[in-house]
Amino acid sequence: MRSFHLMVNFRWTTIIALAFVFLNTTKVRAQDDTEDDTITFPYLINNENTSGPMPNGYHYEMWKQDPGTVKMTVPNDEAKFDVEWSGIQNFVARVGLKFDETQTHEEIGTFTAEVEFQKGQIQNGLAYFGIYGWTVDPLVEFYVMEDWKDWKPSAGDGMHTSKGTLNVDGSDYEVLTRQMQGQPSIKGDAEDFPQVFSIRKNTRSSGSISISEHFKKWETMGIELGKMYEVKIKVESYSSNSNGSGSCKVTKGKIMVDGLIPTSIKPFVSDFSGGRRNFTGLTSTNGIYTLISLTGQKISSISSDLSQPPVFPMNNVAPGIYLLQSKVNGVTMQTRPWVVK
Repeated sequence: MRSFHLMVNFRWTTIIALAFVFLNTTKVRAQDDTEDDTITFPYLINNENTSGPMPNGYHYEMWKQDPGTVKMTVPNDEAKFDVEWSGIQNFVARVGLKFDETQTHEEIGTFTAEVEFQKGQIQNGLAYFGIYGWTVDPLVEFYVMEDWKDWKPSAGDGMHTSKGTLNVDGSDYEVLTRQMQGQPSIKGDAEDFPQVFSIRKNTRSSGSISISEHFKKWETMGIELGKMYEVKIKVESYSSNSNGSGSCKVTKGKIMVDGLIPTSIKPFVSDFSGGRRNFTGLTSTNGIYTLISLTGQKISSISSDLSQPPVFPMNNVAPGIYLLQSKVNGVTMQTRPWVVK
């Protein structure tokens, strides 16, 4: 562990800063974070497979199959988003928490969510609304379906196996599994993996979701979960004739761990004497430092040995609160709050 420093040339007599504190926390079935440095929020994803971090610490992902058009708007307001689609075969849009595939759900904490879905007219296809994610080692795709339209998995459809029911959040949920072979996943198309569904019998468009209660019950049913890749709020639609259309707004969206929003803004007070702010924990590897505004706009970027103090040209950087992001080979290693004075 080594300290690194940002040299600053501005004066500020008194600073009590608000800054984002991040967890190292992203069915994209697209796997790589976007490298587009021009992204600002609200961010419109127009008919593309993409994923990436948000300034508030949550993470967005969009995965779609051709044909069709999907537009997803991510406002950087909690885990809220809007999506509209036409002429589609299949897509999954989601926002929430992404993890580094090193911890199980028990090691991370107790997951809960607060959601509200406002559905538009949905035609020529099914749609699912709820919680979604993946684990690795083993690879598992999971769903907590709070609401659905036209069709849902069923033990009598010849594809899904019933594992029983669980009761939580005021309703019974039917638990089903399906074995997928050679289908798209976060690890490519070659691997086989199970899907796990908790399907709410009394469907709803809003409420609190005790996500970890599903995880724990699935495991008592013999369903093995691995290390967490993501836990997100999602909207998905599929059309067998590639002609599905519709829209949905997630007007309330929070994913929490141990009752807290890991991405929330928290105050800190620092001693800025000497004109520098110290942080520790970066790996000593050549990479890129990027200074980002709280709206997600790239301010400045430099190549550097991450064990050395980054020194940015400060000519066009106003005093204020920023995010300092470190990347190695295009992979985000760490994002920290940063104050320029």
